[in-house]
Amino acid sequence: MEDSKEDASNEKPTSPQWTDEEFENYLRQELEKDPLSKEYPELFATAPKLISKWRQRYQGNPTLWKRLFNKDRVLKEFIEASPIIDSVQRLVLDSDNILKEGEKFTILDLACGRGYLSMLLSELLPPEKVDACILIDKQWCMHNMTPEPHHISWTHIYGSCKECEDPSIPRYHDTWPIRLNTCKVNLKKSKEIHNLEKRIFQTKGPIILVAVHLCGTLSLKAVELFNNNPETRFFCLKPCCLPGMVHAKRDEIFHLGEHSFDSKLVCMAGKWKKNTWYGPPRTTTKAYFKRWAENLYLGINDADAAKIKKKIMVQHDGGYQNDFLFAERLPETVTVWDSLRQEEEQQSADGEEGVE
Repeated sequence: MEDSKEDASNEKPTSPQWTDEEFENYLRQELEKDPLSKEYPELFATAPKLISKWRQRYQGNPTLWKRLFNKDRVLKEFIEASPIIDSVQRLVLDSDNILKEGEKFTILDLACGRGYLSMLLSELLPPEKVDACILIDKQWCMHNMTPEPHHISWTHIYGSCKECEDPSIPRYHDTWPIRLNTCKVNLKKSKEIHNLEKRIFQTKGPIILVAVHLCGTLSLKAVELFNNNPETRFFCLKPCCLPGMVHAKRDEIFHLGEHSFDSKLVCMAGKWKKNTWYGPPRTTTKAYFKRWAENLYLGINDADAAKIKKKIMVQHDGGYQNDFLFAERLPETVTVWDSLRQEEEQQSADGEEGVE
């Protein structure tokens, strides 16, 4: 027995030799290493089972599973999205006063990449309250076309429901508890945003808008979508990298509702290449990012909404992109805002204790 356990421990997490229990225990041990697991204990305890359901779905297709599941990447995606997942779950579970008869939420996942966030939400949330997660990214293929190498592969979402490399694989689209649909949209193009608003925001039921790791000016587009569409009930944004210097060189002024700010305050030259940063020192970029998050927050229209900007330590070892923006159109959902404000009060108390 001991030999078999040792053999299992030496296998990679993508190995089909692991049982579901072994796989989940491995993920649980990895997640417990992160300090945030103490802030969201129930969610971190649930996550291994959610990811294990992906593994069960793709049994019989080890090539797809190996391509999809990179342990470090998947856990990083979960950890950095966990404050948003927690708030969305609280909203949906406490939505009896939000949803009218026959209504369900629609979740829009902006710049979603492969869609890990929506995949987690599909496994976590009650299908009777959420109609669909719409995975929005410019790198998807159009639905009436065949994917090419430069597109994000949608095989893990649709299986043989759509054109894919192997038509014999299952119809994965039918197996998601909450429907996942891809949507090719370039958020930097006004016409495509307008078409998105006409097609998606007119659905029957309120919208939840989630945006994690939005690069540069995409964060501006996310705030504008919330401001301009009253159907959006809840908005969560985690900004990522700063806007490029092209905007500063053009002397652009960024406008969000009644708020405006000079692009020179937030634009920065530099880029990552093979995990190495080429640009100004971190102390400089950190100050710029702080201004960027603050101005995005000020740009959220709160005439009919509650909003909050929170620093949640999802990055460590010098990482500073820890600002989260939340907004909800009134009236507030009590369980959501009690949690957000309680965490903020605790952070303030911890900060005061550290002051001599």
